[in-house]
Amino acid sequence: MEKSGKTNIKIIQKRVKGLSSFIEISRIINSTLDLGELLGIVMKIAKQVIRAEASSLMLIDEQAGELVYEVALGSKGKEVKKKFRLKIGQGIAGWVAKYQRPLLVKDVTKDRRFFGKPDQTTGFKTKSILCVPMKVRGKIIGVLQAINPLDREMFDQEDIDLFTAFASQAAIAIANARMHKDILEKQKVEQELAIASQIQQNFLSGTYPKVDGISLYARSIPAREIGGDFYDFIKLDRNCLGIVIGDVSGKGVPAALYMVKTMTELRNQASQFRQPDKLLHSVNNILVKKTMRGMFVTLIYMVLDAKKKTISFSNAGHLSPVFLDIPSRKISLLEKARSLPLGILPDVEYTKTEIDIKGNKLLLAYTDGIIEARNKKSVEFSLQRLKKMIKKKEAGSLPVKATVNFLIDEVLDFSREVVQHDDLTALAIRIVESRKKNKKIENE
Repeated sequence: MEKSGKTNIKIIQKRVKGLSSFIEISRIINSTLDLGELLGIVMKIAKQVIRAEASSLMLIDEQAGELVYEVALGSKGKEVKKKFRLKIGQGIAGWVAKYQRPLLVKDVTKDRRFFGKPDQTTGFKTKSILCVPMKVRGKIIGVLQAINPLDREMFDQEDIDLFTAFASQAAIAIANARMHKDILEKQKVEQELAIASQIQQNFLSGTYPKVDGISLYARSIPAREIGGDFYDFIKLDRNCLGIVIGDVSGKGVPAALYMVKTMTELRNQASQFRQPDKLLHSVNNILVKKTMRGMFVTLIYMVLDAKKKTISFSNAGHLSPVFLDIPSRKISLLEKARSLPLGILPDVEYTKTEIDIKGNKLLLAYTDGIIEARNKKSVEFSLQRLKKMIKKKEAGSLPVKATVNFLIDEVLDFSREVVQHDDLTALAIRIVESRKKNKKIENE
């Protein structure tokens, strides 16, 4: 009777200690969201309550299908954590992860599921193991493991109950810490995207150089926070203007950085290489040397000479601009001088083409997001539809800003029930016979 009473007192003392530990763990969980720090403290408390020679917490690497040591306490814990992983189903811990049930092995030498390689490597001797699953909303995320009870022969049912409760606490800690980490990472990404978007918008011209007899306008709507389309106007002298429209492969921050690099090189060298083909040859070689793997850019670079009434251009793999003679409504594509995009191969020779722009003309350049925009029936807007729209008298006679806005509004309306999958960019150049006519058109 006396022995039974002492046993009951020990059980009560153990439960009180466990309850105190749970209160302590709850306090810790509410005080920190650092996953590594939190799990280390939780495991130290669990090891003290369970009174084990060693303990570990292992999380599932879903991609690899393995259990990874996050915390390993004991004389050989650091070595085990560094050297070993377990496949799901391998060893005692792997079995628990696979079947999602607690497991108490009183003597590992009599259990075929025991994986003895860590003992062989470290010299540690495992006698008994208690292992329980960790679950979050019913999903297994890892296991807790206690090895070799202290001051007694084996783990018991009381230990299973306590360790299972610790596993539940650890799972809550992991869920909270992961959620907090995801929120911080999302905020960081959003902040970086906002900064990158602002940098990109600062590079896209908001003002247009004044050139006698010429009207200019461009507009770009990215599919995401930041896009890969760009345009620029570079004043070369009083009568000459460099004009570029391009599209970087890919989306997001890498595309934005590549866009900035391309535009910077074009601006830096435009005064040195006045001929479009020479400029693209030089910029291409720079991008090939410094480009990120798999990145490239298609673009058209034009030099508009208002005095000679000519446009010289070279095409680096970009879509051909539409050229409209306004009085006759005759429309054509500037299909010559097309070569490889920039950033793919070194020493590419680009061809220069020169066209006459005397009289009332409209040149419209665009990116593939315009003609490849799809409606809910998966029908593309198409180049044919664009040409037909521009040939309309009301479209071709509009000021350049209205022309570009008209085109983009048509594309948006065409694909209004479909998520925009690519950037939309259009650039218009309007040539008139005199400043007086130019002023009249712009004021219509």
